[in-house]
Amino acid sequence: MTFGEHLEELRRRLMRGILAFAVAFAAAFAFQDSLMEFFTRPYERARASLNAKWAQDWQARPPPEHPQQRLIDFLVARVAESTTLTEAQRAELTQLQQNEWREPPPALSKLQAIGSLETFSAYMLECLLAALIVAAPVLLWELWRFVAEGLYSHEKRLVGRVLPFSIGLFFIGLAFGYFVLAELSVTFLVGYGDAQFVSPQVAIGSYLGLLFLLLLVMGLVFQIPLVMAVLAHTGLVGPDFYKGKRRHCVLAIFIIAAVITPPDYVSQLLVAGPMLILFEIGVLLAKSAARARARRSASPVA
Repeated sequence: MTFGEHLEELRRRLMRGILAFAVAFAAAFAFQDSLMEFFTRPYERARASLNAKWAQDWQARPPPEHPQQRLIDFLVARVAESTTLTEAQRAELTQLQQNEWREPPPALSKLQAIGSLETFSAYMLECLLAALIVAAPVLLWELWRFVAEGLYSHEKRLVGRVLPFSIGLFFIGLAFGYFVLAELSVTFLVGYGDAQFVSPQVAIGSYLGLLFLLLLVMGLVFQIPLVMAVLAHTGLVGPDFYKGKRRHCVLAIFIIAAVITPPDYVSQLLVAGPMLILFEIGVLLAKSAARARARRSASPVA
């Protein structure tokens, strides 16, 4: 193909990709409220659990003493002596006067829009992400068809085997980030520290930025087995290297899981377990790639 033909092919591929993205964006825009409810669901679950925890802590914490508590107790006692108050009524009156001036328990509100454009920006951002996810297969296919014209046959076979697994693992990483890690991360980050000193309020733009960054990172993390296999296929890193670093990787995974999750074993295992499985799958794929590379090197060259 001439240079002009390459440019024409690139233009056709770009137009098809842009058309697919535009259709996906229009569909996402039509269902923007449903998408917003979907993307903010992890925050709402974290908000409910944090508010319940803070209310429980508030009830368990003894109320601070009022500066005029002795005078109040004296007045309550005199009222009880001069009237027909029962002991239960007296206790209720005492509790009532203690809670009248006590600050209410901390509570996390719904997502806030700080700036005048933040609500509009948040809706456009969610539509953009949804459109990219929906149109990703078409975009990747058009990119692959354009790049494949300049590859050798063995390179095409390698990419053809790796690309479907890479896309599948990326979407599995997105699902893991949304259904498992998003709520845990919000609960940890927003609930960090004592709420009686810092009352957190979360902006919609800040939350969506955190969520989308988390989804992207998990999509890339789930590419670890394929990266390990490709490195072994090219001979840059062998499976023995991965096996020698297994203890370090396990320790690093559990440290990361302990940092980003609440202090309970279930949450930590939910995060560390899939990452350990991914590493072990990568080791197995690296062994298979190394054996295949050894067979190619041993076979006579035609």
